[in-house]
Amino acid sequence: FLAAGAVCPAQAEIKLPADIIEPVTVGINGVYSLDFETAHNSIQHVFSLYPNHPFGHFGNAMIAWARYEYEFETSDDKQRKVFEKTLDDSIAGIKIWLKDNPQDPNAFMGIGALYGLRAMFAMRNRSWITSYFSGRKAIKNLEKALELDPTYYDAFFGLGIYQYYAGTLPSVIKILAKIVAIKGNPEKGVEYLNLAREKATFTANSSKLILIDVQNNRRNTKYYAPEKSLQYIREIREQFPKNPLMHYVEIICLFETGKYDEVLAGGKEFLSLIGSDKFYKEIYISRAYTAIGTAHMAKGEWKEAKAAFEDMQKALANQEPSRWGVWNEYRLGQVYDALGQRDKAEKQYKKVLSYKDKWGFDEIAKEGLKTPWEPATGKETGPLPPSV
Repeated sequence: FLAAGAVCPAQAEIKLPADIIEPVTVGINGVYSLDFETAHNSIQHVFSLYPNHPFGHFGNAMIAWARYEYEFETSDDKQRKVFEKTLDDSIAGIKIWLKDNPQDPNAFMGIGALYGLRAMFAMRNRSWITSYFSGRKAIKNLEKALELDPTYYDAFFGLGIYQYYAGTLPSVIKILAKIVAIKGNPEKGVEYLNLAREKATFTANSSKLILIDVQNNRRNTKYYAPEKSLQYIREIREQFPKNPLMHYVEIICLFETGKYDEVLAGGKEFLSLIGSDKFYKEIYISRAYTAIGTAHMAKGEWKEAKAAFEDMQKALANQEPSRWGVWNEYRLGQVYDALGQRDKAEKQYKKVLSYKDKWGFDEIAKEGLKTPWEPATGKETGPLPPSV
C-alpha cells in the first residue's frame, strides 16, 4: 500500500531506458522518504523524457495515494478527490501508451498495479462490486506482464496481494459470492509475496510491508510471525531512517511481540519528534498516544492509560480527529469501563458515534454502549492499530 517500494538489487533486471532508471529510483525513494516534492520533480522529469510513460503515471498515482494515506491520514476529503482523479488520469495515460507499445510489460505492470490500488481503495470504502471488477482487471494485466516477461518479479507483488486477501477476507467473499465466484489462495499469496520480496526490483520493500500485515494478523495463525515482521521493518528502517511511518510500524511490531516497555519508550520518542522533525507532523499526534495508551492498557496500568488518552484529547481539542483520533476516543471508553466509570465510558462511545462513520467504528461503539468492556491485558487488549 506504500507506493512501489524502494529500488534494491534483484535477480532480474526490468527493461527500462537508461535515462529513466535514475529519476524513477529517486522518485520512488522520495515517496518512501515522504519527500513528496523530490518525488514529484523526478516523476515530471520522466514525463519530459517519455510522455505517458507508464512509470510516470504510476509514480503520479503513488504520490497522490501516499499523501492521502499518510500525510493526511485518510481524513481529508479534498485530498481523497485529488487521489481519485489522479488514479483515473494515470490509468487513462497508460492506456494511451499501450496503443503505441502493445508489448511493453512495464505498461501492463503499471496499469495492473493501479487497478489493484483502485480495488483496495474501493474495498476499504465498502464498494465491493467496484473492488471486485477492478481486482479482475489488475490480475489480467499483471498476468500479461508475466506472459511477456516471466522474470518480471514485481508483478508477483500484486498477484500475491490478490491471492492472499481474496482467500482470507470472508466479509468480501460473503457479499460478492452472491454475484460472482471469488477464489483466492492464501498459501499461493504468501508464496508470491515472498518471491517479490526476494527478487523484485521495485516492490521488494512493499512486499515486506504486506507480509508484516499478514504476519501480524492474529486471526490467521498459520502465518502469524510477529518476530519476522519486526526483522523486516528494521531492515526497511535502515534504508529510510527519517520516515516516521516506518518508525511507527516498528512500534506496532514491538507491541505484537509483547515488548510493551519498548512500545512505551518508542511512543514517547515518537511524540517528542513531532514538531521538532519536519517529517513528524502534528497529524501523527494521535498515533503517538495510541502507542502510549495501549501499551499501558496491555500492562494493566489503567490510570496511566486514562491519562495518555485524555492528554490526546487536550492535544487535539481544536482539530478534526483523524481515524487514529477516533480510535483513541474509543480506547478511552474501554479504559473508563476498566476503571468502573461506566457513565464516562458511555459518553465516549456516544462521542465515537457522533462522528461520520468513515472508518467503520460505529459497530464496536454500539457494542460498547450495550455491554461494558471487560478489562484485558497483554494481547487480549487487542491489536495496537485501529482494528475493525
